[in-house]
Amino acid sequence: MTWQSLGIITLVTGFVIVVVSLIWWRRSTLSRAEAIVFLRDQGLDLIRLPGRLRRVAADPRTPRRARWWLIGLAVYIASPIDPIPDFIPVLGYADELVIVPLVLRHIRRMIPDEIWSEYFPQRTASNTLDS
Repeated sequence: MTWQSLGIITLVTGFVIVVVSLIWWRRSTLSRAEAIVFLRDQGLDLIRLPGRLRRVAADPRTPRRARWWLIGLAVYIASPIDPIPDFIPVLGYADELVIVPLVLRHIRRMIPDEIWSEYFPQRTASNTLDS
């Protein structure tokens, strides 16, 4: 194992620890019922994400550059060739956990707000707790 790969593993592990800590902190500020609703809504959003991203890419108002980034992201996710092979137990999917959110954030900055809000409406506190 080289120093470079050890550094990458350390960086990814640190990132995962920070994300888990933030989720744990967020969950500790909620009541049990609020936490269940929050986790259910997050799961539903995760399930709906690919379809919404496909519709954003199909919208003619979406910039061409953003479409290419979305296509590239889909190819990266579907591709069996990764910087860290997926058969490694914990670290195999860590590259997706880091790269996908960063690329989605970059894509989000390229898409105008009115297009984005059409496919990803803002959730208000009354919407999440009333369901």
